[in-house]
Amino acid sequence: MPRVSGGSISAHRAEQTRRLFHAFRDLLYERGYDAISLADIAEAAGIARTAMYGYFADKESLLAAYTAMETEEFLATLDAELRAIDSPVDQLRAFVRLQVEYFRDSHLPPGPTLRLLLPEAAATEIIGHIAELESRLHQILRVGREARFFIVDDIDASTSMITACVSRGAAADPGRSTAESVAATLDFIMRALGVRFDAEGNARQLPRR
Repeated sequence: MPRVSGGSISAHRAEQTRRLFHAFRDLLYERGYDAISLADIAEAAGIARTAMYGYFADKESLLAAYTAMETEEFLATLDAELRAIDSPVDQLRAFVRLQVEYFRDSHLPPGPTLRLLLPEAAATEIIGHIAELESRLHQILRVGREARFFIVDDIDASTSMITACVSRGAAADPGRSTAESVAATLDFIMRALGVRFDAEGNARQLPRR
């Protein structure tokens, strides 16, 4: 029987899964999704190839589990930051910054490709996480409109358009740093929402419409 680390079978499985996720992430960074195999991931994690199948039956299953973990962690980070901010304008800044920073460093396949790679049940789960993320943006826009910081006629349409802007801002661009991408994306979005700032850079309420 293989030696169990961590004091229990469940702790051992959690530790092995963590190692597999870390190996998968590192190989995604180095080679990209299409260029790696389960055998590569098992070797990088220091796990026997045959033992690998006790955790994930194929690369798509590993991708689904890894993506779910990454998305849940990102949502937890986002929610913690948003709870510490009162201004909807500053919440929008945090929302855009965190997403651009994360996706600039992410080496997962792009959204449409990712959904094609995943089994249907896993793809549905990931789409649910994306909907949760968009609900945060929807709430920010609603509060900002009610507080007269944003001009938003259609919150659903604005949510979709801002999401597209963030995706484009997060695209790899060797001529632009992450900070520059965040600034450019935010500048465009703030202008589109009609946000006005005073001389000190603080957002001002808009006249009543």
